Amino acid sequence: MQRWTWGISLQPTIGVLCCLTASFISRADQFPICIDGRFDDWSNVPVAFADPAGDGGPSGIDFGRLWIADDERFLYVRIEVGQGIYLNESNALRVYLDTDADNQSGLPVAGIGAELEWRAGQRDGVFYDHGQSVSVTHSDIRFRAGPTVTATEFEMAFGLDTFPDGVHPLFQGPAVRVAILDAGGDQIPGASTTITYHLDAGTPPTPRTIPLERERPDDLRLITHNVEFDGPWTPGQEPRFGRQLAAVSPDILSFQEIYDHYLSETIDFVSRWVPLEPGESWDAVGRVDCKIISRYPIHDWWWLDGNIAALIDTTPTLGTRLLLINAHLPCCDNEVSRQAEIDNIMSFVRDARQPGGTVTLPTGTPIVITGDLNLVGLVQQQATLLTGDIVDEGTYGPDFAPDWDETDLADVAPAQTEKRMAYTWRDDTSSFWPGRLDYFIHTDSVLELGRHFTLYTPEMSAGNLNAYGLQSTDALASDHLLLCMDVRPPTVTRGDLDCDGDVDFDDINPFVIALGGQTGYQAAYPDCHWLHADCDADGDVDFDDINAFVALLGE
Repeated sequence: MQRWTWGISLQPTIGVLCCLTASFISRADQFPICIDGRFDDWSNVPVAFADPAGDGGPSGIDFGRLWIADDERFLYVRIEVGQGIYLNESNALRVYLDTDADNQSGLPVAGIGAELEWRAGQRDGVFYDHGQSVSVTHSDIRFRAGPTVTATEFEMAFGLDTFPDGVHPLFQGPAVRVAILDAGGDQIPGASTTITYHLDAGTPPTPRTIPLERERPDDLRLITHNVEFDGPWTPGQEPRFGRQLAAVSPDILSFQEIYDHYLSETIDFVSRWVPLEPGESWDAVGRVDCKIISRYPIHDWWWLDGNIAALIDTTPTLGTRLLLINAHLPCCDNEVSRQAEIDNIMSFVRDARQPGGTVTLPTGTPIVITGDLNLVGLVQQQATLLTGDIVDEGTYGPDFAPDWDETDLADVAPAQTEKRMAYTWRDDTSSFWPGRLDYFIHTDSVLELGRHFTLYTPEMSAGNLNAYGLQSTDALASDHLLLCMDVRPPTVTRGDLDCDGDVDFDDINPFVIALGGQTGYQAAYPDCHWLHADCDADGDVDFDDINAFVALLGE
């Protein structure tokens, strides 16, 4: 069994020498962290340090817990900051890495000698080595972080094999000391304390490769791609975009930033790369730069500011129509307009789920919101899309639970096919590090998720590139990456309302509860799907299901 240690030492203060070390035995494996702005993959990582509450400065930042992990490619840091902040601006956070564990070299700060000072709020840093200092950008150290919206905790990654000045490595030994300061405020660890992390010598996580094929041949495949200012029509660029479409062969495509080309031109482009079955044809709708191309008929569509909603007849695959909303929300610091467009989208979803109004969807109609959502501001915007918490209720109506089972919508966050990263936008010439700007959000009460991924060809193996007809630079055709999501009807055992694997007399009581309404049933059986009660498979639960339920009991 391999061994790694956390070293926490108290330095001498006021002439008194105190020394305390702590070491822990843990499994040899490194941790497969994915930078996606979510933290479930940190559950097995031990807390490196817990800073006491109430010692923050005037900025309001009050550090809590700190976690550190690594794999074969990155050092990962997760930090609680106590209040919602933007990580990439308007803060004075400083991350210091002493990468040779020698406080006599580098920048003297917080009891360590830091080779790297990373200033997240200024989106730059300084590399200290051999008595020299060099300014660095996120691309120099392969810095990655999430989430892109305001948050009370963040995860960050630093590339282990980087050379910030082009000559000297950032990481210079097996031990790393970490300190994080809020300039003029809190710091972690506290004064006279250092944290030493030993890069794990254990077995790296097994490389994960997500195949591009569907898990099931009859899954419905959707993609979204911001093609950056009519990219497919830029001279020489169509093959790079087209090879990606051919490799994933989607059924429904949502494009953004097609400004200067007609729907007919977009259909022609797609047709050259994605073949249809005999008798099929592409259908399409568009609004401003948002275009939806579908091999299924588009029954109706609606404008939502510069975004577009389409009701698509996916009955052959899903057994019902699909409401798809393709959005390209205002960018950057345009917080007010972005929130207003999100409020409008969610108001449309709420009205579609209720009788009357512009459109009335049959109960259980799947809903997908996708596109370049530009969620780089307040976390409230993300919350509105997921929870139905509308900000301007005077204009867009009341809050609501957006899924059919009165719960939140699901945020998919597809990871890259051969890299544990979920960023969907990258521009190494920008001061902003890569981020997750493109989304798939859906009603998971009526859709089962299949294969899902973000296509980033520079990280794909030569064998897989060749197998799928791709080239390593294809994904660089746009600053946004192509996202893919497969969905299917939920896998349910009709009549098994207590979800114990069979249909018997124990299912009678939950069936009666289900007849009383979906909300009560989901509250009583939260791990079961509503459609377990749809015994006659007609898409709803009503008294017509009684005879079918009795017949299932007989089986």
